[in-house]
Amino acid sequence: VVKMNVAYTVWTWMMEEFGREEPTEAAERHFEEAVRSISYLGYDSIENFNFIVPLYEKRPEDLKKLLEKYNLQLVNLYHTYYEDDVDKWLDLGERTCKLLQYCGAKFINVQGNIAYPDAPVDKEALKMYSETFSKMGEISKKYGVQTCMHPHWGTRMYWPEAIEYFYEITDNDLVKMTIDTAHTTLAGIDPVKQTEKYIDIIKYVHFKDVAPDPIPAIEKAPDKFRALGQGTVDFESILKVLKKHGYDGTICVEHDNPKICSYESAEYSRKYLKATLGL
Repeated sequence: VVKMNVAYTVWTWMMEEFGREEPTEAAERHFEEAVRSISYLGYDSIENFNFIVPLYEKRPEDLKKLLEKYNLQLVNLYHTYYEDDVDKWLDLGERTCKLLQYCGAKFINVQGNIAYPDAPVDKEALKMYSETFSKMGEISKKYGVQTCMHPHWGTRMYWPEAIEYFYEITDNDLVKMTIDTAHTTLAGIDPVKQTEKYIDIIKYVHFKDVAPDPIPAIEKAPDKFRALGQGTVDFESILKVLKKHGYDGTICVEHDNPKICSYESAEYSRKYLKATLGL
C-alpha cells in the first residue's frame, strides 16, 4: 500500500507578506492561524512561500516548536520568483534551504518570472533558467533538499514544448519536477498524461482544480482556480498513475483564489480528499 503525505499550502493566509523583505507585524499571528487551521482539518503537512524565511531564520527553533505544537511537518518552501539579481536570488535560496534542513523538509520549488509570453518556446530564456535553477539545485543538495521546477502559467516554463526543452538541457538529478494539475490543464496539457510522461522526475505534486469555462486571457488564469472537486481535473486518474508507479511523496493542495476564505477552501478540499480519493 502506497502511503502519501497530504499537505496544504498556507500562503493565502499571508497575502500581505508578498513583495516584502521584512515581515509585517501580523505575519507570525497569521501563520499560526494557518497552521492551527490545517492541523484541525487533518492535513499532515504544510507548504509556504519563502517570505517566512526572514521571519524565522534567526530563531528556527520557534518554527519547529510551532509545527510540533500542531503535529505538522513543513515539507516545502516555494522560492519565487527568479529575479534579475541572480546572486541575491541564490542567496535567499540558500537561506531558505537552511531553514528547510532545520525543520527536516526535503523540497524547494522554483519557477520563472511571470512574463505572459506569447511564444511557447524562448530557448535563450530557457537556457538561462536551466543554468540558474541548476545552481539552485547544487546549493539545495548540500542541505539535503531537492530543487523542483514548477511549470506555471505566464512563465517561460508553461507550454509543453518549453517544459520538454527545459528538461532536455537540464540535469534532471539537480532539478526535478513539481506537477501542478491546474497549471497543466490551463496550458492545454492533459495532467494524467503529463504525470505518466514525467513520472521519473516528478518528486512533488500540487493538486489544484480549475473551472471548466474557457480562459479569455492568460492574465485571468488565477480566477479559474477552484477547491478540489469544484472543477474539471480528473484527480482519481492522476492518483492511479501515481500509485501505479509507487509515488509515496507529498500531495499538496493549493487554492490561490478562495471564494469565501482560506479555511473554507482547505476544508472543502480535505473532505474531497477523504470522500473521493481516500487520502
